[in-house]
Amino acid sequence: MRPTILIADGHRLYADALSAMLSPAYDIVGIATNGRELTDLAVRFEPDLIVTGISMPVLSGLEAVRTLAAAKLHGKVIVLTMRNDVRLAVEAFRSGASAFVLKTASSAEFREALDVVQSGGCYLSSQLPSDLVTVLAEAARQKALR
Repeated sequence: MRPTILIADGHRLYADALSAMLSPAYDIVGIATNGRELTDLAVRFEPDLIVTGISMPVLSGLEAVRTLAAAKLHGKVIVLTMRNDVRLAVEAFRSGASAFVLKTASSAEFREALDVVQSGGCYLSSQLPSDLVTVLAEAARQKALR
């Protein structure tokens, strides 16, 4: 059985392109263009993987990830963003994401992130000026302070 995936991005054309790229290997259960659609579709379909952008109308991608984490859904989240910002990566992992990938990454790197997350690991884009251990440690530290 192929893994299921939900795609969310504020730009429908980009989300459709991701869907076309991923459909040979994954069952696409839906495409959301805002954070509220993302949470609704995730609850409805309970996908194995969720690929989401951050900047979306109605509810941001990170707010949607926090909502899904609170609902204790099993789907693993891959955050895609244009923002090369370590603090944002920390926030994404603290919110419940399993990967933080820049939209400037190659398709090979994106597929690697999907594979790592699908097998239970975490992934940080190679283009960020930090390493995964440092980002995860900071996310855990900040979570403990709250």
